[in-house]
Amino acid sequence: MSPSEQSLHEIILRNFKEAVVFADGQGRVQIFNLIAEKYFQISGKKALGKKLERAIPYKNIKKHFDLVYEKRESNHDVELAINVPPAPSPARETRILHCSFYPIFDRKGSMFLGCLATFADVTEKGLLLREISKSRDLSTIGMLARWMAHEIRNPLSSLNINIELLREELGGEAQLSQKEEIHSLINFISYETLRLENNLKEFLDFNRLPPPKFEWTQLNDVLDSVVRLLRPDAQIKNARVETHFQKKIPLLRIDVSQFNLAVSNLLVNSIQAVSEKGEIHLFTRGSRKNVFIVIRDNGPGISKEHLPRIFDFMFSTKPMGSGLGLSIAKKIISDHHGEISVKSEVNKGATFRIRIPLSQKT
Repeated sequence: MSPSEQSLHEIILRNFKEAVVFADGQGRVQIFNLIAEKYFQISGKKALGKKLERAIPYKNIKKHFDLVYEKRESNHDVELAINVPPAPSPARETRILHCSFYPIFDRKGSMFLGCLATFADVTEKGLLLREISKSRDLSTIGMLARWMAHEIRNPLSSLNINIELLREELGGEAQLSQKEEIHSLINFISYETLRLENNLKEFLDFNRLPPPKFEWTQLNDVLDSVVRLLRPDAQIKNARVETHFQKKIPLLRIDVSQFNLAVSNLLVNSIQAVSEKGEIHLFTRGSRKNVFIVIRDNGPGISKEHLPRIFDFMFSTKPMGSGLGLSIAKKIISDHHGEISVKSEVNKGATFRIRIPLSQKT
């Protein structure tokens, strides 16, 4: 690089509005611009030539550098939270960085030279999004009210009409000859009443979940009680629910009743999805840091179109579904500082995976 090219290179880096860090093939920092100094609170002179973990002492950032070194693939538009400064301090604050990581090759594209990363501080944007989220919560309350009015009004209208028809039938002289029709009307009323009751229950479950009351418990015992409760529902469909629990799984700190509700909703979803002779398998696994729960069924699966929305509030592909069951499950798992995900393909069933950390915030 000529002196003029080097000067231009330095000017560009100095005026770049994002932090720019380049580490060579051995993981040593070779470029560290002024914004990087500001974000990571270390001078460029101290960072240059040092190993990445010394210049940027954040494991979550180092992990993404390592992925580039391992796979030689870019990883962009990642949001990572860091505490500045890294060590505990009265002035310590959390910042959110929008990050991108790129493998750099020579001109022939054959030799790997290192990893280039850019970082943009989007903390203020995150705060704004939280304010927007609060506004959306108010909007959701209005949507909930409209939904409840609709869901209650329609079944009640049907009930009232059929009650009147039933009254006419019972009051007429030919009621005995029309016994089958009368029973049909009664069954319809019973079905609509049950539907209304279920909708109200799911609404109250979602809207009035109390703060979790955590207690240390044996997860396998909790899940076993849920399976025993729901197994008859599966047997009605000639389906089966099998458990595969890891022995000596670590104790987990959860709200037992809420966790029961979350897992029940997921199992009911699978039971409803499978056809006759369907299979649902429930697994537990433990590691040093997490406990995992996996629910796998051989139902019809979920289309790619619907998969991203499966946990959305009030989203359902079932004609009589309220769209609250999976939303409730996700909310409960989130309240336990966990994560829930789903993998599925059409005609290949669905697999729900829950991760609960053993070390949870209180």
